[in-house]
Amino acid sequence: MKTDYLRLNRSQGRRRIRRLVRAVCLVAAVVVLWSVLPGVFIPGLVPALSPFVAVTAILATRGFHVLTWLGLIVGLAVLVRRRLFCRWVCPAGVCMDGAGWLGHRLGRRTIRFPQIGSWIVLLTLGGACLGYPLFLWLDPLARFAGLFDPGVHGPGLGAALSAAGFLAILVFGLLWPSAWCGRVCPLGAFQDLLSILSESCRVLRRKRQRAVPQASAELPVPRRMLLGVVAGAVWAGAVRLLGRKRLSPLRPPGAVAEPAFSGVCTRCGNCVRACPSSVIKRDLGEGGWAALLTPVLNFRKDYCREDCVRCTEVCPSGALKRVPHVKKRIVRLGLARVDMDVCLLGDDRECSVCKSRCPYDAVRYVFSEADYTVTPQIDPKHCNGCGACEAACPTSPHKAIVVVPV
Repeated sequence: MKTDYLRLNRSQGRRRIRRLVRAVCLVAAVVVLWSVLPGVFIPGLVPALSPFVAVTAILATRGFHVLTWLGLIVGLAVLVRRRLFCRWVCPAGVCMDGAGWLGHRLGRRTIRFPQIGSWIVLLTLGGACLGYPLFLWLDPLARFAGLFDPGVHGPGLGAALSAAGFLAILVFGLLWPSAWCGRVCPLGAFQDLLSILSESCRVLRRKRQRAVPQASAELPVPRRMLLGVVAGAVWAGAVRLLGRKRLSPLRPPGAVAEPAFSGVCTRCGNCVRACPSSVIKRDLGEGGWAALLTPVLNFRKDYCREDCVRCTEVCPSGALKRVPHVKKRIVRLGLARVDMDVCLLGDDRECSVCKSRCPYDAVRYVFSEADYTVTPQIDPKHCNGCGACEAACPTSPHKAIVVVPV
């Protein structure tokens, strides 16, 4: 009796410690994502904790991004203890537990939900092999980070849709308690996959050391895993093939090529919140449904500063590759084009704003003796599409000079 009592006390003590640690992690995540702490790269730490994002991004981009190392470290920790990150750190998991508790209080019951998470992971990994991870945007840490868009740049449709993504997950957890974390969450399923692979390696090592008559029946079925990966690769190949026919939108500096960008981008919103000139917006459907809520550039009010690479420093997935400050001027975002039907010079009025505001001296004026007019011309060797000319153009409602994708 005394032994049982001591075990119960120890168990309750561990639960209290775990709750305290998870609460501290939730508060820390909120502080980091709200950009309270100094340091440009700090907001990128929370989405970068996901080993699902780290491994998938490495497969898709064929390289290591600065922040992917953080996810790989978490992945190594998960190999030692199953779902260690979910049980002790995940801020989204704390919110889901709260939603599940409220659901139970409202009379909702845990139901046997189909195991969707493992298929999401396998399809995404298969797609990543062809450079287009299909469901990387479902990562819960990315959705949790998107919750903070309205608090940084104010309300807007893009910010509302971004926040609605995580709120939808919370509603799911309220209606079906424990179903998201246990059956749907790709981050949790990826941790399970890592643990299964780790256990498989241990079993194989024991079989080599001593004769083991039969491997455990709990090991994964290779055919199912292979089927999921192949299906994801086929799906990703079809998406990439169809995506080539669509004109690429203006992307932030360091963006990987289209249509891979739409797959690698987690829609976490770190680049949107980090941009000091607020020229990075969320795509609201202009680039197609596959690119919904991905970052695009809008130069109506400001431009991409020649000395700023903040967005590339906070991207957790490598969708935006790191760009050194010294190479910013040679990174091509787009190319400025002039519409003389709108330009003030075409109406025999004086204007030199685009030339005076261009930080790269890419605009020059050419006089035409035939038409007796002055026409702005863009030097493509110097123009990187920063948008300074478009932001400064005084014509309204349409700009006479705009940056277009190339």
